[in-house]
Amino acid sequence: MFSSRLQSFVRRGAARLAAALGFLRLSPNAVTLIGLGVTVVGAVLIALDQLWPAGLVLLLAGSFDILDGAVARVTGKMHRYGAFLDSTADRYGEGVTYLGLLYLLLVRDHRQLEPFLVAAALAGSFLVSYVRARAQSLGFSCDGGWFARPERIVVTALGLLTGQLTIMLWVLALATNLTAGQRIREVWQQHRAQLAAESAGGDAAAEATAGRDPSSPTGRSSPASLAEPRAL
Repeated sequence: MFSSRLQSFVRRGAARLAAALGFLRLSPNAVTLIGLGVTVVGAVLIALDQLWPAGLVLLLAGSFDILDGAVARVTGKMHRYGAFLDSTADRYGEGVTYLGLLYLLLVRDHRQLEPFLVAAALAGSFLVSYVRARAQSLGFSCDGGWFARPERIVVTALGLLTGQLTIMLWVLALATNLTAGQRIREVWQQHRAQLAAESAGGDAAAEATAGRDPSSPTGRSSPASLAEPRAL
């Protein structure tokens, strides 16, 4: 949903910040784990009904999610395990945030509808990430959809800062599952395109070999073999 220009601006700013923080000697994995710890603090604040501080803390945690990639690029420590750890920490962070919301809504506020929205939003958030990971493991590209993790962080933080939890949860529940559907459709379209390409390639190969004569040393059909048989 965020424009590519805005994303590029944020990445450049994160790169400058990562270079400025080079004296701390923090590894990208350490930044990832610090961000997860900050997210846990935000989830605890949500459970304690401290929504305004929780929103600010989650925005801070989101900045760590951008910073760890910038640190990896600046330090040249871009490893596959770091990407794996980052994705895993993101899932834990989202899970603990929704657990904090569930505790607030069920135990403290005794609400009935909103916990179901939390469950739907959690399922949708995990599906958005799972569909992408599974598609990429099968060789598809899957980066589309309107509501990726940055959008989820911003909407969650805004909902906490404004206290509009019900609106926030409706947006998350609907938008995350819609985004998962968009990514499923994107992979389906790529699959259809691959099948069409394979079918076209098979037809071309069949046409190329249709005129070959197996009995001919050159593999080419002679005029006599192409002529209709004559009655003697």
